[in-house]
Amino acid sequence: MTALLSVRDLSIAFDGRGRTLTAVDGASFEIAPGEILGLVGESGSGKSVTALAILRLLAAGGGRVTAGSIRFDGEELLRLDDEAMRRVRGKSIGMIFQEPMTSLNPLKSIGAQIAEPLLAHGLASRAAARERTLEMLARVGIPDPPSRAASFPHELSGGMRQ
Repeated sequence: MTALLSVRDLSIAFDGRGRTLTAVDGASFEIAPGEILGLVGESGSGKSVTALAILRLLAAGGGRVTAGSIRFDGEELLRLDDEAMRRVRGKSIGMIFQEPMTSLNPLKSIGAQIAEPLLAHGLASRAAARERTLEMLARVGIPDPPSRAASFPHELSGGMRQ
């Protein structure tokens, strides 16, 4: 089976205080359609940095890919311009960040945040996005999905936010 995501010899560095620090050095892995892969390692070992590199979100933190290849569905992500990458990010590939209180917008309801990528990428009408949101909340065991969809992040338990 062909890999959906292929990361080959990925190296990531950060520049600061007159020196360059290598955060990831030669990481390689593949994920086939339907397959699940867990990256495991100590704090600071490069797990989150690798995920951010795949999504091309390193620039905000000063990091950069110094070597390697990231192919998603046969397309080299490192060669895409920003607009093309925005079309891929959120529609075809995404990341669930570790800390829900810094990942969720406190001014938007949970339902609005779940529906947002569906609407932004034209994948559903408002009604269909709301229905899909309720289905997803139910699927992960959130009680009373309509009520929870109307809730704001601070109104949910830590486990529910995750």
